[in-house]
Amino acid sequence: MAATQVERETLEQERLAALYGYEIMDTPAESDFDDIVTLAAQLCDKPIALISLVGADRQWFKARVGTELCEGPRDESFCTHALHHDDILQVPDARQDPRFAELPLVAGEEHVRFYAGAPLITPNGRRIGTLCVADREPGLLTPAQREGLRALARHVVTHLELRKYARDMHALYERLRDAERIKDEFIARVNHEFRTPLTSIHGYLEMLGDPELPSSSRDGFLMRVQRNSDRLLALVDDMLLAAQVSAESRDFHRQPADLALLCRAKVTENRSLAEAKGLTITVASAGPVFADIDHRRMGQALERLILNAIKFTEQGSIEVTAETRDGQAMMLVRDTGTGISKADQERVLAPFRRGADAERAEVQGLGLGLSIVKAIVEGHEGTVVIDSAPGEGATVGIAVPVSGPYPEV
Repeated sequence: MAATQVERETLEQERLAALYGYEIMDTPAESDFDDIVTLAAQLCDKPIALISLVGADRQWFKARVGTELCEGPRDESFCTHALHHDDILQVPDARQDPRFAELPLVAGEEHVRFYAGAPLITPNGRRIGTLCVADREPGLLTPAQREGLRALARHVVTHLELRKYARDMHALYERLRDAERIKDEFIARVNHEFRTPLTSIHGYLEMLGDPELPSSSRDGFLMRVQRNSDRLLALVDDMLLAAQVSAESRDFHRQPADLALLCRAKVTENRSLAEAKGLTITVASAGPVFADIDHRRMGQALERLILNAIKFTEQGSIEVTAETRDGQAMMLVRDTGTGISKADQERVLAPFRRGADAERAEVQGLGLGLSIVKAIVEGHEGTVVIDSAPGEGATVGIAVPVSGPYPEV
């Protein structure tokens, strides 16, 4: 039974995915592949041999001998026809074959008469191209030559698989190295951030054990113990949240929500903290801004942006806005703080990483805040945007796909 149009399109998409998964198109020459085409030409006693990879609209030659061509239109190629064959496609005399007689490769300067192509079949059965030989004279391959061409075609695929495996192993090594670095940074950061308040709490508790300690001092020490306990609790909360959003980043429970209302709620919750530092915090929106979000998680992300702005702003103001821009629902937190340099804007989104100014100033914290925001936002198919310069404040925002509007209830 003939495949339907939908089935053919699906198979073609799967074939292209297999090809592009090798990341081989338009790469420099490699001796392993050059050796194969040289051997194919010698084995088949033909002047031209090619490893042809067939993309969406062109064929590209990973290796070639006997021609200066490096690519050509897919619809003007022999190899497109060879993809539909389980075995070698042989064309004894292209000038006598109505399928190929008018092709530029035949009627043009190349004057190709003979062609034989063995399909390159991946382990999952996708035909991504051919190992082919050609001649400017008619001809046929012997059975031994055909068997040799098949073996070399399998050898091409083996090299592609080994190349992909080596690339994947290198990527895995880099991920493991990054994980080791993150682990080391985590241990160092946690050791510092936990030891400092714990040492402080231990010292104050020892002094509180003195029965002759004045009540005024006792109250002050108890306040410091409370403050350091709150700091430890906040650190634990950040660590737990970072682990949770990393594990569930694609499993958020989304519902329609107005981001303008969320901004107002989070500003209200954190207003006293900003005002205690002498900062003005405001919220603005031109109207409802709808998006499908996990309300609790997105609220946690926005709150961390607000807390970051409060932490790094010594004087001035913080403005939180919700708006729609270019199909994105956005929540923006603008401050008049220290700012973030261009070099640090990618760095601060990684776990346990902070800007250079924050490191020099030994600002408290594990450096998890923005990485938590990034995980939550990317779990909503969104992005974190940063617009800042040192000494000029920062605008850090959340952008997610807009939706709605929804009817009022």
